[in-house]
Amino acid sequence: MPLIPGPAWLCTAGLMAGSTLVYLLTVMLGQLLPSWPLNGFFTPLAVVSLVLQAPYVRRPAGPYTLGAVLGGAALLLYWLFYCYGWPT
Repeated sequence: MPLIPGPAWLCTAGLMAGSTLVYLLTVMLGQLLPSWPLNGFFTPLAVVSLVLQAPYVRRPAGPYTLGAVLGGAALLLYWLFYCYGWPT
């Protein structure tokens, strides 16, 4: 019996991929913007996790795309609040 990922699995994988991709982008933009410092352990691990998700990225399903957008937006908002403080 083949294992076929369902919508919940795809959405969770998308959340992980979106947040990981935004993390890597903030690390790369760290030279231009205030960013988290380069973490010698997590950054290579983030690249490996994105490579492992390559089968999902080739043919993204609706739940995967939704999860990636939500995960990326959540981490981007967290990064903005981390850098510039919570609104008062």
